[in-house]
Amino acid sequence: MISNVHFEQTPERLKVVLPVKRNWFLVVLYTVMVLAWLVMLAGGIMFMIREAALSGERYAFVFTTMLLILLFILYRLGRRAVWQPWMALLANREILFINKESLIIRRPVSLLGTTDFYDMAHVSPFFYLEERRTPAFHYGQFRTEFGRSLGRPEAERLIVTLNNLYFPNWDEEDEDD
Repeated sequence: MISNVHFEQTPERLKVVLPVKRNWFLVVLYTVMVLAWLVMLAGGIMFMIREAALSGERYAFVFTTMLLILLFILYRLGRRAVWQPWMALLANREILFINKESLIIRRPVSLLGTTDFYDMAHVSPFFYLEERRTPAFHYGQFRTEFGRSLGRPEAERLIVTLNNLYFPNWDEEDEDD
């Protein structure tokens, strides 16, 4: 058993619940950024309605269309760069759902939160990332980290457990070649 890590195994999947320690500086920083993003979106929508769409000028349609495009870009960028990291920082736990076909990492925040889905066909065996002090795996060419709040002994035991269950034929010496 690993302290603070809870395992639930069913015939369909393994559920691993990992604790998360919050970095309050980043939570406050991202909260300010989320508030600024929401104010910019609301201000842009109000400006578009009041000044552009209802102005009665002959260029109103083109100007409103340009503002809609800019607001859509602002929404998409803010959602990816501000909202999702903020939700991940607010989570108090990480939940891994693993089966032979998929790996799902869920960082719940009440009804919201982030969920990442990975196809196990493209997931590498788990390893300990020294420079970030966290368990990780490669998904194709991208490295994904999880369990940042685990200490090194707990992380290494979790890695060994997961690799034994889902990569039983993998040998650490094969990775060095």
